[in-house]
Amino acid sequence: MSNKNWYKGNLHTHTTESDGDAEPQHVAEWYKEHGYDFLVLSDHNHLTVLDDSDGHPGKWPLLIPGEEITSRLFNNTVPVHVNGIGVKSLVEPAAEESARKTLQENIDRIRAAGGLASINHPNYKWTLTTEDIVETTGAWAVEVYNGHTGSNSNGGGGSPGVESMWDAALTAGKRIFGVATDDSHHYIQEFNAQLENPGRGWVVVQADEFSQVNLMESMSAGAFYSSSGIVIDDVKVASDEIVIEMAPYDSEKFTTVFFGEGGKQLSVEHGQSVRFVPPSTEKYVRATVYSSRESFRAWTQPLFRDA
Repeated sequence: MSNKNWYKGNLHTHTTESDGDAEPQHVAEWYKEHGYDFLVLSDHNHLTVLDDSDGHPGKWPLLIPGEEITSRLFNNTVPVHVNGIGVKSLVEPAAEESARKTLQENIDRIRAAGGLASINHPNYKWTLTTEDIVETTGAWAVEVYNGHTGSNSNGGGGSPGVESMWDAALTAGKRIFGVATDDSHHYIQEFNAQLENPGRGWVVVQADEFSQVNLMESMSAGAFYSSSGIVIDDVKVASDEIVIEMAPYDSEKFTTVFFGEGGKQLSVEHGQSVRFVPPSTEKYVRATVYSSRESFRAWTQPLFRDA
């Protein structure tokens, strides 16, 4: 992950084609105006496609096809949501006898449609457990941060946060990445903490060229970081060293924690630029960066020691 270009994108957003309050064109324009290079319009059970045949290239971010495959089980009391990133056709939602089996079937259907399957907000209505994520196969990513007010990303009341669930899956040997997303629904009202506004979570991908093919390849390989507000200048990941360089806003300070198997802390580093030598005894090593501003975080993807 070095000597390549960086591209900012959002993987999870909604329009009037499902339950958003703005038309797809307005949503795409918002992201373009706010510095996003690519965007996935992930309406519920709908493949939203914009027509750019009017001859104005660049008025929107690069639009990667997507869909939030949305299953509503047991009289709509148990929601199972999985994003299909880059799907080539509409994916019909499954309705199996349990949330876990429904999750697995939706992941399988996304992959069959040529997409990357991202497990959305596992703690939304406390639908999925750690065991559900560990026992399923084929998921490309899980949302460690989701900007929806009901996502419960940090856990609570005895239920683990999604970051802990991610570590459990990694410890079990899953090659699964962590993404941050908006899950935005509200664009035309006043922005406030009680609404699902855009601009709260994103990914930054390194790719040789700016195209859907290259972005998808890089994301598939884990060549990206995720953020809820921190900007990273560079990430270099190798078996003998991990280097992370942040871009501070004003007087912002950073603490970076490196994690290994079981979510145990391997090292705590302070500063704008940090270096860490990953121990060869760990199956994986990843980092979470904490900001002095608000509760902003950034997440690097795991270095798998057997890679």
